[in-house]
Amino acid sequence: MFRASRIMVWLFAGFLAACTSVNNAHTSPTIKSLDDLSINTLRQRSFGSSISIEAQPAHELHDTFIASYQSDGLRVYSRIDVPASPVPEAGYPVVLFVHGWAGIEAAPTSNFYLDDDSNYQAMIASYVEAGFVVFTPGWRGHGTVNGVPADGIEFMQAWDNGSYLSPVFYAIDVLNLLDSLSTFDNARLDLENVNIVAHSQGGDVALLALAIAGEGSGVATGISSASIWSGCFPSRFTQLETYAPMQKSPEAFLAGDGTWTGTAAGESGATNPNFVFGYPADWIGTPHVDEWTWQRDTFSMPTVADVLETKLGEMYGAINEYVDDIDDAEYQVIRSPGSRAEIVHDDRVCAAMSKIDAFYMEQYLTEPLALQHSDRDFYSLSEWNADLCARVNRAGGTCHDFEYVGNTHSLRSSANSWFSGADAVPGFETAIQRDIALFRGDDPVRTGTSADSPAE
Repeated sequence: MFRASRIMVWLFAGFLAACTSVNNAHTSPTIKSLDDLSINTLRQRSFGSSISIEAQPAHELHDTFIASYQSDGLRVYSRIDVPASPVPEAGYPVVLFVHGWAGIEAAPTSNFYLDDDSNYQAMIASYVEAGFVVFTPGWRGHGTVNGVPADGIEFMQAWDNGSYLSPVFYAIDVLNLLDSLSTFDNARLDLENVNIVAHSQGGDVALLALAIAGEGSGVATGISSASIWSGCFPSRFTQLETYAPMQKSPEAFLAGDGTWTGTAAGESGATNPNFVFGYPADWIGTPHVDEWTWQRDTFSMPTVADVLETKLGEMYGAINEYVDDIDDAEYQVIRSPGSRAEIVHDDRVCAAMSKIDAFYMEQYLTEPLALQHSDRDFYSLSEWNADLCARVNRAGGTCHDFEYVGNTHSLRSSANSWFSGADAVPGFETAIQRDIALFRGDDPVRTGTSADSPAE
């Protein structure tokens, strides 16, 4: 038994129960304590910088800028798109577009989704056409402008992926941009109407930003509303226990007899105790292992417990190396034949992580919030979205839960019939329409088609 907590965390058991200000010039990825990243610590500090235009890429329909600003001593970048439509009397309303995971290899060469036909470019264009100035922060380590890479790649090297803590640093970057909006001189902004839309890992970033900026915090610029698409926002431990197995081991989505049925139970009745979720990502091509070729190399770990050993090693390795007051945290994965794998966490890590997760800070999520997701996306399970929305509403906030049946992580239909049935309708356009309604103060529930089933 490793020196660890007496708290036993049951793998995939649902939602993890709840178990000094950050230096504004913190340019090292090493932190004094995990408490530096807690929601309540970050709510006590100040944010803000000054926006400086670095480039103006050509755009046929409206003005686009690439700007820099300082985020805790790091030079980072943001794309800015300004509508061609006349300036409203109060100024242009604003959308902060918080993108998903890029990865340490792709991040430095990010072009902020310019000159491509990606979903992100389509989303940005839709909000601009609707009359919003859209800021797309690149985060630390993301993008190179005029030959100068964004600062902070060392944060990605230290914290990206394995620790599931990089979104906290990205949320700091978003909040430093938020409290710099008043310094943007190329268009008049309505700072009383600033909204956030986020996708995938950006949903974690956005939820953290919302909780930190909630009423009573040190953030000066308010957030009016937010929409999170396919949000990867449950607790750090739940993310590790879900995403890594679903990406590396077929045991995570196969039935007990080794076949794929979409459930833990096989046709023979055998049940898989380490089953996570029935639908792997649609890009896998087929979930039927006997048909696999290249998939065997990607899903190379035979058991969920094997994956957990690897990912927990990455998480605890990062914590022990980059947190000054912890250098000996340990964990244990308990394997019992025929039973679910169990994790024993270090009590210090368990306690600190519970204070970092915005998922359990519904008391700060007071602004109107829309959660838009598929019923078949393991990155944003429907029960996570339903649980968060219910707690926000019980706490006095306003949350709308929109589920799009048979959609992918991008709220599109898959070409694979096992993933999206013949009657699946892409939710992408409906989700954008709902965002625009929400950001204009209208009722997003009244905007929709048969592509989805509101879960309210």
